[in-house]
Amino acid sequence: MRGVTIPALACAFWVVCSMGSATAPAMNWTVAPGESRVLFDYERNGQAAEGRFARFSGGGTFDQSAPGEATLEMRIDSASIDLDDKLASAFATSAEWFDSTNHPDVVYRLRRLSPEGGDRYRAEGELTIRGKTRPIVSTITLAIDDGTAHATGSLDLDRTDYWLGVGPTALFVRIGRQVSVRFDLTAHPVQ
Repeated sequence: MRGVTIPALACAFWVVCSMGSATAPAMNWTVAPGESRVLFDYERNGQAAEGRFARFSGGGTFDQSAPGEATLEMRIDSASIDLDDKLASAFATSAEWFDSTNHPDVVYRLRRLSPEGGDRYRAEGELTIRGKTRPIVSTITLAIDDGTAHATGSLDLDRTDYWLGVGPTALFVRIGRQVSVRFDLTAHPVQ
């Protein structure tokens, strides 16, 4: 249910990179985890709930004259999930959910970045959770100031597309299928 965060990170990160310099060649950028947040909203036993990931990283290249050729890979440590409850957080890393022992990373790879006008971009990529890869599309907004990029956005995912929470534990806790991921990311150029 938290895997949705990766695409958001990736999209935001790349958009961030794209705004750096109109005439500069492809540059390397990196997401600053300490300055960024990846949150998600979901439903647990009929009640609205929120979670977050504590550890993630990402990097890639971008040439503003050829945004369609941008590259980016984001990784989220699936064991870093935080549901504001130690037992629930540990449960989310179990074999029926993220299976963090066998699948430690949720991975997003950007495939195409397209300007939509103003400060909005469409990011198309692939999200892999528990070895299952699905296409993902999101829209992000960004601002660049003094070489620092700031990107925000959100997207909705169906957790069952990645076999998150498909098993006997569904008898004990009801988790909604739809997960809404919100991201607030900062990226810096690699020196």
